[in-house]
Amino acid sequence: MKAALSFVRPTVGVVTRIGMDHISYYRSPEAIAEAKGQLVEALPEDGFAILNADDPLVASMADKTKAKVVRFGSGPDADIRLVSWSSGYPERLVLRIRAGDQAVDITTRFLGERWITSVMAAFATAIALGVAPEEAAEMIGRVEPERFKDDVYVYSGVTFIADTYKAPYWTVESSIDIVAAAKAPRKLFLFGTLSDYRGAARKRYTTAARAALDVADLVIFYGCHAERPRRLKSEYPGRLFSFEEFDALMAFLKQTLRQDDLIYIKASGADHLERVVLEYEKPISCYVSRCGRLYMCNHCRHLYRGDR
Repeated sequence: MKAALSFVRPTVGVVTRIGMDHISYYRSPEAIAEAKGQLVEALPEDGFAILNADDPLVASMADKTKAKVVRFGSGPDADIRLVSWSSGYPERLVLRIRAGDQAVDITTRFLGERWITSVMAAFATAIALGVAPEEAAEMIGRVEPERFKDDVYVYSGVTFIADTYKAPYWTVESSIDIVAAAKAPRKLFLFGTLSDYRGAARKRYTTAARAALDVADLVIFYGCHAERPRRLKSEYPGRLFSFEEFDALMAFLKQTLRQDDLIYIKASGADHLERVVLEYEKPISCYVSRCGRLYMCNHCRHLYRGDR
């Protein structure tokens, strides 16, 4: 962080939240906040620190900077305040935000409560830089989700919501909330590898499986940890499935998915489960289960050639 800051020398710093990403390295949320706080400390006096007032570890960073602080959140101390919101596929996230005496509605292209923080941070940044509220709302409304980060595809009558870039455990709950709020005759939840958690893997996967089974009709696990929640299969007969190989997973999905289904895919980049979507977009040739490549499949020359 220090090397990047000395090179870039930012005048605006935005801190959205302190999650559990990188917890295996930093060991505690406080240590993560300390690292991110370096951004705020580096800002000049004529800069802006855009901080989430709802996250105590972020809000406390206001004491570390000489820059002007702009707070966003749902509480009364926020300069940019969330008034209300709604989201539930096929409807996207809609927010009402108050900036001073003015209330503005933002209709986004995103799904789920978890994107509220990012949208509000963008809006607060725009306001700090002198953009009119209505113009900021209109510009944010045109932004599409980054590919495979909660973006939506519809192929053969099936709706795919793909979150396959990374899957830190602390974000599982908000992914499940997206599925719970969605409107569809039948819902499926596909898990790949979960990351950034402390404690036993079996407990984490089992907890995730139970939560997903509360909102989805079928829950599927894929990859080297697919059998972690296997003890639940007798408790949920015909609803919980596991596959260690990609070809077996795809065979199951092709037999199972039907018109008007919704399937949410939650996985780490190493799983390459974006191939599920890409297969329905245009049949792929690569069914390798573990290739070791660290970039997304849509950038890979092997996707349609089928060789390694």
